[in-house]
Order: sequence, then C-alpha cells, then structure tokens
Amino acid sequence: PYAACACLSGWLPMRKRFPENSVVAETTPLFWAHGLYDENVLIEQQVLGIQKLRNRGINVTARTYPVGHESFDSQEIIEMAEFLDDTLFPKVDLESILPRELTMAELLASVNHFFDNNEGQLRP
Repeated sequence: PYAACACLSGWLPMRKRFPENSVVAETTPLFWAHGLYDENVLIEQQVLGIQKLRNRGINVTARTYPVGHESFDSQEIIEMAEFLDDTLFPKVDLESILPRELTMAELLASVNHFFDNNEGQLRP
C-alpha cells in the first residue's frame, strides 16, 4: 500500500469495473482537488469518482477551487501539502505515550543514551 495519494483534476476511469484491494482502500488516504471551471475534466467527474471511492471504503479528502484546467489556486497547494504532511508525519501527543513523571531532561538523557549506544543509528 501507499502512504497517501493525491489527485489533481482527475477522474476515475472504469467506474463500472473498478478493481478493489480492501487493504489499500482502508489504509491509503486520497486528496482529490479539482477546479470548478475545468472544461477538460468536468467537476461532475470528481463528484462521481469520489462517491464511488467512498462507497468502497476509501478515505477521500475532496476539495474544489475557483480555477480551470492546468491552473491552480495557491490554497490548493497549501491544502495538499498539509494533507501530505498530516498523513506522512502524524502529530503525536507525547503526554499520551510517555509516563507523566518523565521529565524533559530524562527524555533527552534517554535519547542521548540510545544514540551513544547505537552509533547514532536508528534501528528497529
């Protein structure tokens, strides 16, 4: 499976005969952006494609922008970058995974100890 997928002004071919892999569908979020004034790939294609994908269990973040085909809105780039950042680098609340009594100094000492004993390499 992929970590994420982004579609800009696309459409879903083979809507009637759509191959499906439930593992990929459940684990690969999709960002789908489309221009409201796209004359080459009509906005209705996005609506139909998103509906089909969501019916198959795919997590789709759909956005439309006031642009045509082969043009972009700066907000589109910002929102796509935020989607990819949030998907690839999820935010972690350290308080939820660390014991409350662990201080920042203890955490840093632990990390330094780990790197000193592993030659600075992160290993599984």
